[in-house]
Amino acid sequence: MPKPLSAIDSIGPAFEQTKRQLFVPFRFRRWARLAMIALITGEFAGGGASPGGFNYHPRSRGGSSSLNFLPFAWGNLHTFLPWIVAGIALLLLFLFLWIYVASVYRFVLFDSVLYDRCELKGIWRRWEPPGRSYFFWCLSLFLAVCIGIVLFIGGPLFFAWRAGLFQHAREHLALLILGGVLLLFVLLGLFLVSGLAGLLAKDFCIPIMALENLKVLDAWRRLFPMLAQEKMAYAGFVLMKIVLAMGSAILFGIVTLLALIAVAIPLAIAGVILFFAGKVAGLTWNLSTISAVIVLGGIVVMGLFYLIALISTPAMVFFQSYVLHFFGGRYPSLGAVLSPPQPDSQPASCLGEPPPFAPPPAPAPPGG
Repeated sequence: MPKPLSAIDSIGPAFEQTKRQLFVPFRFRRWARLAMIALITGEFAGGGASPGGFNYHPRSRGGSSSLNFLPFAWGNLHTFLPWIVAGIALLLLFLFLWIYVASVYRFVLFDSVLYDRCELKGIWRRWEPPGRSYFFWCLSLFLAVCIGIVLFIGGPLFFAWRAGLFQHAREHLALLILGGVLLLFVLLGLFLVSGLAGLLAKDFCIPIMALENLKVLDAWRRLFPMLAQEKMAYAGFVLMKIVLAMGSAILFGIVTLLALIAVAIPLAIAGVILFFAGKVAGLTWNLSTISAVIVLGGIVVMGLFYLIALISTPAMVFFQSYVLHFFGGRYPSLGAVLSPPQPDSQPASCLGEPPPFAPPPAPAPPGG
């Protein structure tokens, strides 16, 4: 088992492991698979893009709207309302499924970096049970935060409204300002506690669950004594990870922005060509054209997200390695994998012990 490293001392081994797994030697297929894990888990270093559009100049051609930027007038919104509701429902379902899959692939990420492998086939059945437990814990944490906001933020606001403070705001201006500041600190405290709980679960409970085949609550029971034993060490880890995350977001955000600008130029040219080609062809906004635009836009957006994942893969591997090297010296099961005991290959005589007794050779038979 390696010795416990501080939050600062864990940076060097994490860099070395990242370099060894991604650059020495460079393996594009492995990088592409890890980028898929980054895309699924949402482990992006930062960056993004905002799609632009054309101005809306409504013109009527034979009673039908031409292929302008907005596919309908606001007065006809009720016509598309069922499709909007169905789209929102599908979006929520997709978000729910994505969180579930991301919870499972958190364990795939841990396994990939720990054992220097990246297997995307046949791993779902292995990691789905602990991923399911982690998923329900994440939902429980989200629900707890929502309940806390309703009780500690919504409750005081409701009582203030019932007391008539908002109807006579000028008469209670000082009280409203003081109450607003207090509620802001309460809200920040809720987010801070939930974020810290999520960080500890992601970084430390997942290794315990993966190596000991435990549920998330059992992993928390194993983790609490470790946190109590080295409070300052884990506090330093959290602070150092925040600093590293900020630096990583700036660095990879700049690289991502440059890459997206380089990709956006040909995409914009292609979009303009398709737009005017549609106008020349006399296309109108209907179910077919709207569906085609949605599908094409979804493909483009997913491609951009995958590009961001490719760029941020080194950051993802580094932060997972950083967790492994910090936690490996404090969790024996993980430390045994990071630094397995070496077999003793030295001869016995070199260890100061006498060699085993060898009997003398048997005498030759007479007449031999």
